[in-house]
Amino acid sequence: MPITKFEDIPNELLLYIFEFLDGFHLIYAFDKLNFRFTSLTNDVHLHFNLTNLKKTEFDYVFDYIFPFKNNVFSLILSNRNTLGPLEMFIARFQNLIPHNPLHYLKLIDIHTEALLSFLTVVLPKLIHLVSLSLVDVTFYPYRRRPIKYISEQLPLLTHVSLSFRQQLSYPSWILTQLYSTFSTIEYLSLYGFSYDITRLPDLFQHLYKIEHLEIKLDIDDDIGCWGPWILDSVLIRNGGQHLRSLIIQIEFRLLFVEIASFLKYFPQLKNLSLVTHEFTHDIQFYDGEKWEELIQTALPCLISFRLYLKSKRFTSDISLTVIIDKFRSSFWINEKKWYIVCDKFTNEFIQLYTIPCPKNVTVTLNIISSNWDTTLPSFNLSTFDSITCLIVNTTELQHNQTPLPYFNNIKSLHILSLPTKNYCLSQHINLLQIESAIDSRWIPSHR
Repeated sequence: MPITKFEDIPNELLLYIFEFLDGFHLIYAFDKLNFRFTSLTNDVHLHFNLTNLKKTEFDYVFDYIFPFKNNVFSLILSNRNTLGPLEMFIARFQNLIPHNPLHYLKLIDIHTEALLSFLTVVLPKLIHLVSLSLVDVTFYPYRRRPIKYISEQLPLLTHVSLSFRQQLSYPSWILTQLYSTFSTIEYLSLYGFSYDITRLPDLFQHLYKIEHLEIKLDIDDDIGCWGPWILDSVLIRNGGQHLRSLIIQIEFRLLFVEIASFLKYFPQLKNLSLVTHEFTHDIQFYDGEKWEELIQTALPCLISFRLYLKSKRFTSDISLTVIIDKFRSSFWINEKKWYIVCDKFTNEFIQLYTIPCPKNVTVTLNIISSNWDTTLPSFNLSTFDSITCLIVNTTELQHNQTPLPYFNNIKSLHILSLPTKNYCLSQHINLLQIESAIDSRWIPSHR
């Protein structure tokens, strides 16, 4: 019998469709429409994204939905474009938490007082929580107070993502307060601040089940100035024995030997991504032979290796050929099939990256073939699709005989400078894919 109206759709298909709808609009449209649709909205997992709701709509959710529903599954709240949603959630969480199996929670732009209230009052009550994401946290320690241990109350928590607006030491205090929840964590991502490499044993002694770690590493000036810091810790070995995926962002003070001493604790590692935050001054990071030796001896299970390096004031007498040839061995080309691209710019700034490139990396465009080399045996329009962010900063124009990369999947473009004549960006970039662009040539500089 053909379906002629919406009500003829079977319940199983409606439940599948409802899973893709935002909870507010789903309830607003179908709840209490009739007994059938009310029952369906009670059976589906409700996902609420409250970041763009009006004040009246937000009040409706807390007054007429949360108190009467017991199937709220995920929730996203933000203070970014308005004031008060996070504070209202914390003040009225009893309307939501006791009778809802909240699995996923994301809080955006949370500040000191709300953060402390959330950690001390609300978080211990989220006994069904699987994933917690705190984005753009701002914390100042003028009202520090200890947070009681909550590990026993959160047995299902496996995913934690924390990003901070500050680069100071304050985020470390938040981490220490959350250590008691880390015993069940399998996926941990730390953004927006640098974690001191010398304190890694403190972190890993609380990570018993960690499988995926994303972290930015640095080293204290007072320690780094005395020479390489070589990690030697049973705590890292024991805590990281299940680690399979590691994404590292490094600050310029760190040395290759320091990172190598950390990686040697994870012989079971399968996926490794390493990116320089700004620049690195240690040229050993550019040494393919050093990487080959490290991977063969310490990382025998490694399947995926992604690398992006930037260096300025690079020794001018080191040519691209010298750098790239160390990545042309049988290990790189035949065994692993990991390919490298290297660009050298006129200001002695060098970038080196793998194809595929690490995620969310911004690559600088090079349009001069004499300053470019690669171990790729060949490439086509899709070869560089892993690169989505691009900076254009060149004033030279050269008619190249050697083919250069074509970036077919750029989503974000930042133009610093361009040749004045006879050059079109579409020669190297698919402009139709761009979602956001900044042209700094037209932005006046303030001195």
